Amino acid sequence: MKIFVAMRVPRHDPSAEQLATAVGEVISAAGHTPFIAYQEIARRGLPPEQFMPYVRDEISTSNIVLVIYSPDLRGGLIELGIAYALGVPVWLAIHPGKHVSTSALACASKVFNFTTAQELSDELRIAIDLGA
Repeated sequence: MKIFVAMRVPRHDPSAEQLATAVGEVISAAGHTPFIAYQEIARRGLPPEQFMPYVRDEISTSNIVLVIYSPDLRGGLIELGIAYALGVPVWLAIHPGKHVSTSALACASKVFNFTTAQELSDELRIAIDLGA
């Protein structure tokens, strides 16, 4: 199973980078393939006119799209919409007390509330173990 992970690029935010690492490790440990979008785009050096078609193709071959929501998330919401339009289940990870658009919530088949990377890792592990 491939899990596409959409999140804000963690520019100068070590905790966001740690979150991406933790999520990737949980997915891998469960025997699945993590696709952390911002990392793959950077690794390939794709400019915007190339990375959106690339992202669309990767979403179309994913089993789940996990969106780690933040109030200033932009591209991740596009990815959420693409997944929803393609019928790929959307899992939404949110911080309690943060405003989340009703549209994003309506697209999600599963919502995780978390405050730490460990909490999200634990919730993902359970969800993946239950067979998504």
